[in-house]
Amino acid sequence: MKLINTNTGLFEEFIGRDIPKYAILSHTWQEEEVSFTSMNEPSCRKKGGYRKIVMTCHMASKAGLNYAWIDTCCIDKSSSAELTEAINSMYRYYQRSNICYVFLSDLPATSSLHTELKKCRWFTRGWTLQELIAPKDIHFFDQDWNYRGSKQDLVEALSLITGINPNILMHNKRLSSVAVAQRMSWAAHRETTRIEDMAYCLLRIFEVNMPLLYGEEGRAFRRLQEEIIKSTADFSIFAWRVPPVVGSTRHNDRVFCSLLSDEPAAFATCGSIVTKLSDGRREFSVTNVGVKSKVQLLSEGLPGQHARRSILPLACCTTSHNSLGIRIRKCGPDQFIREDPCTLVEHIQDMFQHAPTEIYLLTELPGTDLTSIYSTSDITSPIAQTRSHVLHIKLSPQMELYDLWPSARFDDEDQVFFISGDSNRDSVLLKIHGQATTYFGLELTSIKFSCTFYAIGWSMIEPSSLQCTLLNYQPSGILLDEMQLNIASRDLDRHGVLSKLQDYGFPRCTSATIKIPQTRYSVRVSFSPTLVTEPAICPNAFWSVNFSWKIYETNRLPPTQRGEWVMSR
Repeated sequence: MKLINTNTGLFEEFIGRDIPKYAILSHTWQEEEVSFTSMNEPSCRKKGGYRKIVMTCHMASKAGLNYAWIDTCCIDKSSSAELTEAINSMYRYYQRSNICYVFLSDLPATSSLHTELKKCRWFTRGWTLQELIAPKDIHFFDQDWNYRGSKQDLVEALSLITGINPNILMHNKRLSSVAVAQRMSWAAHRETTRIEDMAYCLLRIFEVNMPLLYGEEGRAFRRLQEEIIKSTADFSIFAWRVPPVVGSTRHNDRVFCSLLSDEPAAFATCGSIVTKLSDGRREFSVTNVGVKSKVQLLSEGLPGQHARRSILPLACCTTSHNSLGIRIRKCGPDQFIREDPCTLVEHIQDMFQHAPTEIYLLTELPGTDLTSIYSTSDITSPIAQTRSHVLHIKLSPQMELYDLWPSARFDDEDQVFFISGDSNRDSVLLKIHGQATTYFGLELTSIKFSCTFYAIGWSMIEPSSLQCTLLNYQPSGILLDEMQLNIASRDLDRHGVLSKLQDYGFPRCTSATIKIPQTRYSVRVSFSPTLVTEPAICPNAFWSVNFSWKIYETNRLPPTQRGEWVMSR
């Protein structure tokens, strides 16, 4: 760490813990700043920034401090190693200083702090955020170097201007106790000259380090978010939103984007977000697929449909205690991207909760440029492009799915199973439950039924390739569950599933019959596959299986067609 000796004006270098007491300057850069290399040039005294160095040394010496640190001249920016170390250590430099002098170059000497302080450029710059938070003792000076007050004197005004809680400013509360989204909001209206610095200036606000790669531009802020995710399982990092652009999309457009924000400005409305206490430990990890986490997804039903949309709960809320979530869209096996980046979903506590599952939150969608917002009027076209084959499921009213396999490749919204790679993985299981009431004579009777459905070979459009069966679950439930556990645990392909169905002796059946107790009636559940084309769901033609049920007098039931399985090649 290079320090200026306030008595000699010369640099002295200190390493490790052997660092003397020092003052530090916080300011906004202007033209004619004095750099490390120009400090030894006689002409440096003529530069506008030289007076800041002189005044800082003078004030420090007056306070009994023999050393001072000033960012313009105490870093040799020709050395990338020194620059990287300084930026990663900057917060600590300000935190360990004995006193910090803030020079407000645009605050007139005769101005009222009540009206003019908030207008100062110092509050709009990225680097000065940590320079406000880190030091314990800050003295503010106007453009003529008149003392205007201390951090303690002005803490309420500083809090109103910056949105930072006074307890954070006065070090009465740990920085890490504040939600990631709220900390991001402090930088939402700040700027830096270089795009990358908008990320680098926030490193210690989130207590992370990362290499500096000037030239990467907006990628730096995405790397920052990834480093934050590695260090803390705070889901509020996804609580950003962007304002809708008027006229940019039509009413029915769907908008998809990365789970990560492009810039701190997207957190502008997150100043009141607080994290909620969790019953269990949450974990994040950044992988080559995306952000991996085990979460309990929520879903909201679509009116009049079996389809449901997924919500990622963020384990955070506003000051009004409204729990927050974001809409996400499945785009691969347990892979999701964000939908509707203009909205945070509130009041999610009453939504349907799924079992905890391990998912991947993607920072980009394969095959599209989703490092930025993607809008489509084709409803789900970017999602459809990730699928090579699908099997669509359509249930009649009073029927619902209560179990399925493989769940990782089932999309609740489109009600489809999908594959995008190995077509031999085109086997699925459905467990269908039905419930209704009807009159038999004058007596109202409750009807319940459960069926198991297998479909194999649905990636092929030839009718003979699609093989299905529908079975009454009750008589053989234990055997069916044993077989399915074997199939799922080994993740069997098409040939393996067919072999198991043969080994366990379950035939191909076009319908299942369930006797209604204490009546002379039975329920007949049946299915009918149809080849359809719908590019919004899949670019290729696919099978849609329609399920229905009907009540018959038991002795008048039409025959069930049975057949043998044909082993695939």
